[in-house]
Amino acid sequence: MNVCLATTVFPRWQGDGEGVFVWRTARLLARQGVGVYVVAMHSSGAKRRETWDGIEIVRPPYWWPVRAELLRRDGGGLPVTFRKYPLAKVQLLAFFGRHALTIAQVAAQCDLIHAQFTLSAAAAQLAKVGHGRPVVATVHGSDIYQVPHLPGGRWFSRWALNGVEQVIAVSQDLAEATAALGIPKDKIRVISNSVQVELFQPASSEREPVLLFVGSLIERKGLAHLLDALPTVLEAHPEYRLVVIGDGPERPFLHAQALRNGVADKVVFLGWGASEIVRDWMQRARLLVLPSVEEGQGVVLLEALASGLPVVATEVGGIPDVIDEQVGRLVAASDPQALASAIEGLLANPAKWRKLAQSARSRAEARYSEARIARQLLQTYQSVLDNFLG
Repeated sequence: MNVCLATTVFPRWQGDGEGVFVWRTARLLARQGVGVYVVAMHSSGAKRRETWDGIEIVRPPYWWPVRAELLRRDGGGLPVTFRKYPLAKVQLLAFFGRHALTIAQVAAQCDLIHAQFTLSAAAAQLAKVGHGRPVVATVHGSDIYQVPHLPGGRWFSRWALNGVEQVIAVSQDLAEATAALGIPKDKIRVISNSVQVELFQPASSEREPVLLFVGSLIERKGLAHLLDALPTVLEAHPEYRLVVIGDGPERPFLHAQALRNGVADKVVFLGWGASEIVRDWMQRARLLVLPSVEEGQGVVLLEALASGLPVVATEVGGIPDVIDEQVGRLVAASDPQALASAIEGLLANPAKWRKLAQSARSRAEARYSEARIARQLLQTYQSVLDNFLG
């Protein structure tokens, strides 16, 4: 089986942290013997065509000069980019046309198209006249939670997803939000993201006094609320520090907030890091904190579970699918006081922490291993092909 993986989010170069979950999907499919061809969005500094681990990647430029491309300049997703750069909406039309054309060309050698996010699903659907292949679309979060609130976004999302053969949602909450747009429930299947349990493993040495945040530095990831909670945490546990892995348009404001809160010397901003760097910090840290105000699922949660790292997170979106009292703590979103209380409670109870850490690893192996998720994807592909070919 050959699959064209079409996506707007993908690492720009090896070691880039943006869109790494899509790269992992491509890689796990390839390990199952699937021929994978990736069509991704171009950005300045990225190669237009290259091969990673036998997987062909095509990133056609969509604007001239290339250095003026805006859609992935700052990260954080298209809704964030549109608010900052009005010209980005014009560039989106140019990208969409180029994306659809490239999908049609690449899909000619494939059995089906697996689009990531609704924009790629729409491009794949538009290109059907050229490729004639069935389309599977995975929705991840912002394409369902945010895009429908943009002008014309609800109509666009409904049109894109009603036209594909199968919709995959990475969490139950996301599946319900997708159905609420008018997509038939029998067309939607929940398949989680996966984690490489062989790479992310529990630490073999003593944990350090570190709280860890991993994610894009954008408003909906909620790091600002963690920075507001940090003074209270440090008052009880002054030996701790917060390590932040990620980057994005909010970074200058978060730096300033840490200074205002008097915790700048306790916060380390590392920028994006390769999977191995994330793994190393997950083996060193005592807790992962994900204070999102919106979240489709959160691949970082799966990585934490596999690393035997308990989690404090917010009770929003798909997070409760992954995190509960057996592996961490859930708190209300946008509530620094509740966040601080949950963090302090786990730091002060080593016996409880050890129990959560053991349960976390077991859950990752049972629910989120690459082998398990790959089987679900391949079963979905085969079912789509059987129905499409009649």
